[in-house]
Amino acid sequence: MALEHVAQGQTRFFTPGVAPDPRGILLGRSCLMTFPTLEGAVSWLRLYSSEASLDELISGLTLTKCRTALGSREIVVQIPAVSSYAADRAARLCRLVGGAIYTGTSKHFVKFRDDRSPYGYDAVDIGAMPANTEFMVHGDEFAQGYVREGDLPFARLLFRLSIRKQPGAQNLGPEDRNELYLAVAHGLADGIIRYLWRNRVEAEAGLFNPRSSSAFDDHARERGYMWIRAHGLPERILQLFLGTPGIDVFRAVGTSAAVAVGYAHPIDLASCASVFPADTFHVFWPNDRVDVLPGPLALSNIGDLTRVDLAMERANATNPLAGGPPDPIGVPLKLAAAMGPPRRVVATLIETKHASRLKRILFALPPVSLRGHRVAVTDRGILVIAAENLDVIPLGQLLCELAPGLLVPLGMDVVPRVSPDVLARALGHTGGLVTVFTADAVPFQVGDAAFATLERRSLAKMDVERAEATDFTADTTEDAEVVNDAVGRFALWGFPDAPDRKALPPGSTGTK
Repeated sequence: MALEHVAQGQTRFFTPGVAPDPRGILLGRSCLMTFPTLEGAVSWLRLYSSEASLDELISGLTLTKCRTALGSREIVVQIPAVSSYAADRAARLCRLVGGAIYTGTSKHFVKFRDDRSPYGYDAVDIGAMPANTEFMVHGDEFAQGYVREGDLPFARLLFRLSIRKQPGAQNLGPEDRNELYLAVAHGLADGIIRYLWRNRVEAEAGLFNPRSSSAFDDHARERGYMWIRAHGLPERILQLFLGTPGIDVFRAVGTSAAVAVGYAHPIDLASCASVFPADTFHVFWPNDRVDVLPGPLALSNIGDLTRVDLAMERANATNPLAGGPPDPIGVPLKLAAAMGPPRRVVATLIETKHASRLKRILFALPPVSLRGHRVAVTDRGILVIAAENLDVIPLGQLLCELAPGLLVPLGMDVVPRVSPDVLARALGHTGGLVTVFTADAVPFQVGDAAFATLERRSLAKMDVERAEATDFTADTTEDAEVVNDAVGRFALWGFPDAPDRKALPPGSTGTK
């Protein structure tokens, strides 16, 4: 049995299932590679994944343990011949690790092209296939039959391979530190979250109790931890975490897997992302451990998980002048200049000594302002809250609203800048309370019951005298006499006998 060189433009071949591609290179539907050991097949997968994506081959990639007619065993890797370019790359890497490559479609595979035959080889006088032979390969001066003994799924091989420690791989550059994962033991989780938050490291966290997909792992053992995704982790913090027991650091590989920092998987996991189910995230640990987390990862911002402990004071709204100096509030909170656009003014805190000025302003306020504003007199000052914008009272410290009922000075913000909901929970701020941060960052609270409308509080108490009712009936002790006298022809000029007018002669009109 011999092979003959394929000529340029040749269209008829003895080998079934092969044909020239647009470049004139002889190709079947598949390429078949044989390796003496499994290590050779893994080496080929490692080299190919580092140069190209395995995802384009996964649909037709098979690894099979086969036995030859002579009783020897080999590992056969079959891939789809997507193009002659991909086949050339596979051939070059296969020969580099000591394997042989063939091309064909079903039962017969002929040697793939090399430097001696640029367009490939065609088998001459193939003949009948021996009994108990599933497929044959045709090489230089030989033909070899194979019998399949078992398949080795690529996904199972991928998870059985151990990650290897790489010298110096724990020293990551800025780009490599852009996204890292931390697996933190439960006892360290709160402290690590506060540490990252204080160092202004953007991160998200979530609790997971993963299952393991490793064949060497104890599946009955409980292994839960806090999974943290950190962005832009500084080098000093990375080295600190790498040397801290209970903290394991991982580097993202693709979108569905992460490998321990300082280690590398023999196969580039990013080139075979289609192997990982879309609803999983795989974590590759040292010592042949692979955890499977539910995906996509549901993580929360660590700013919302940070605990803020505050000691609150409640303002005395019944007697503004009573009470001594306020108790100190030992809180790591302070006011800083706001970073965003200015918020609308909804309230003002006026010192009690300026109460007379507020009274004078009330005379100039329109009725709608008097009805829409609320006021409470406390030992911290006079707190006026508007229904909408408060722009008619130019007194006191103007306040804006972080959340409903949570007030801070205009142009200021509470730092650290946790979300308003987290801050409200830490302050004990609920419905029916108004919480005010003063300029010295000392908050106080006033209940809604202490507020009254400005219209009601604008009027001072007035003294009103009470009038007594009297009986005003007519006096009937004297006899009344009714006289009907003639009023004359010109009644509107008065009576004729009036002292200021003389009688006129009959027929006179009184005109001149």
